[in-house]
Amino acid sequence: PAPEPVPPPPAAPPRLATPPPLAAVRVAVTDLAEYARCPTRHFLSRRLRLPEREAAPAAPGDDADRATDLGTLAHAMLAQADLLAPPLALRAQLAACAARLGHDPGAPAARRVLADVVRFLGSAGGRWLGERAADGTLRREVPFLLRLPGAPACYLVGAVDALAEERDGVVLLDFKYAHPRPASAARYRLQLAAYTLAASRAYPGRPVRAALQFLRGRCDRVDLTPSAAELEALAREAPRLAAGLHAGGGPRPAATLGRTRERCEADGCGYLYRCHPAPARIPR
Repeated sequence: PAPEPVPPPPAAPPRLATPPPLAAVRVAVTDLAEYARCPTRHFLSRRLRLPEREAAPAAPGDDADRATDLGTLAHAMLAQADLLAPPLALRAQLAACAARLGHDPGAPAARRVLADVVRFLGSAGGRWLGERAADGTLRREVPFLLRLPGAPACYLVGAVDALAEERDGVVLLDFKYAHPRPASAARYRLQLAAYTLAASRAYPGRPVRAALQFLRGRCDRVDLTPSAAELEALAREAPRLAAGLHAGGGPRPAATLGRTRERCEADGCGYLYRCHPAPARIPR
């Protein structure tokens, strides 16, 4: 009898080429700051785009789909308006800006942002902007690309909301459409350090001061000028953070990130229920 055929050996899986080492990463400063603050929150909000459970609902009469755009609208108004225009002309410009961005200028949300921007421009911080615009030293929405050497090389991209040259140096502002909170300084420190480092390279030899300019409440300006040590730390750590952000990965246990429930509550994180679920109640 004929010998039975011998089955062929199982096919070996194909060998895939090892991916080349990452040479460079391009990342937005705001993305890097959020990742450094909490990789899990960054993954849930920026990668998965999951809604935050504790996110504030829209005010009555507002378009709920546009509720998160109010800060963007306030920034656009301050970037586009003629800061030296008379009051009525200024209001007309701000309303036109809202319409260009797809908002109804008569909606409660747009009217509230317009009123807040007008009130800010009448404050000490707003008058300072007007004075710098009058003497021609104010620049708004200043884009930059900052290269930081490392493995991989890191290219930070961003835009400074307002930058002005003064006799004793350069002042840059980052607008926040919010009331000042105690946690604000820590949250935005990396972001302001990146802006300062970029401005320092653009204006070598000149001191750079950086501040958060809040647009609501008392319209406070909070100085966040980083120290030389903070700038060195950013230049050293940014490539590592950018590589981790690029690699992605899922949520991490809060304990490994050193984030306690109290810390996440203080940050106002809307994903608190995911990282720190409430203990189950045992029925009596």
